[in-house]
Amino acid sequence: MSHTDPDRYVTRLFRTDYPILQGLVASGRLRRVAVSLPGWGKATVFEPLVPVSVHGDHLLRLGHADLKAQIYALPSAAYAAVLRASGDYRQPDGIARLQACFDAPKIDAATFRAELRASLARPLILDSTPHLATADHGGCHATWRPGRTLIIQSGGDWFLALAFSLGVRVTRSPSTSVFGVDLNADPALCIAYSAGVARMIGPRHALLDCLRREHRDRPLSPEEVRVVRALGYASGRVPLEGALRDMLSRAAVVGIEKLDTRQLYATFVERSREQAALDWHVSWLPQALYRAGIRLHRVDPAFSTQACHRHPSHLGIVRGRTFDCPLCTELQHRDANAALNIRARTVIAHRR
Repeated sequence: MSHTDPDRYVTRLFRTDYPILQGLVASGRLRRVAVSLPGWGKATVFEPLVPVSVHGDHLLRLGHADLKAQIYALPSAAYAAVLRASGDYRQPDGIARLQACFDAPKIDAATFRAELRASLARPLILDSTPHLATADHGGCHATWRPGRTLIIQSGGDWFLALAFSLGVRVTRSPSTSVFGVDLNADPALCIAYSAGVARMIGPRHALLDCLRREHRDRPLSPEEVRVVRALGYASGRVPLEGALRDMLSRAAVVGIEKLDTRQLYATFVERSREQAALDWHVSWLPQALYRAGIRLHRVDPAFSTQACHRHPSHLGIVRGRTFDCPLCTELQHRDANAALNIRARTVIAHRR
């Protein structure tokens, strides 16, 4: 990516609308283009030859064709930019209250379900306020470029690539450090930012876990599921963007694992908070660091969990969330050990 290329964030289109997309290709309203997108080497890329507009968290319009898409699944700066540019954006009535209820400590599932049903019983309202975005947008700002929208077909699935001009609004600290990041599901991330120091980012969400368990016997409606996924994604975005702001301020260099994200997306895509963490790892973090001029290294993750960060040539035993090194006198947290290993490998890679 050159410095003048747009920043792109890729989100999913719904399977039920694949025939509409195939019809747009057949009618010439989606034209195949020879565009190379990082991470999409074998994909077929199309550009719309009709106006592109967005009308809700799940509604994309190509010309006169309405398509369901995960518009909410963007970093806050990009999400807010889409809403600012959309004069006909409609959201559930009371979405801000619903988000507060969703994230309230010790909220019970019955109370939340009642709030959700009450909200969805009312018509959608015209509202372009980005209620689901974080207040400071992770230290970033963005401008949506709808004319640079692309549609991607890969492995039988279709995706939406929205384009933005991204900038960073964070004051750099005079003291910077090397960061190492370990991607997980619980917590979402573990970040090591100095030798021997790591912190957990994004613990599990009790209400969301409860709703998932109850869904087997008391299923939510398809519309309720879509709203809960958007709320879960927004809730997961909060700690991730806090971590991003911290790195934009204090990181000299950042190291992440070189992962097979195709396998992870197959596991995470139906779990909204985990999907947010993976999107952060794959695109939000790398693009924001690039715009801030901060170097990113993707390091080999092999044995990052099993090798001790203090004694890299020795393998320990992982039991649940703990790591036991035969040469250390105390147990370690498995994810903290992995993040510290990634940080150490990043230091080595940066010196080369």
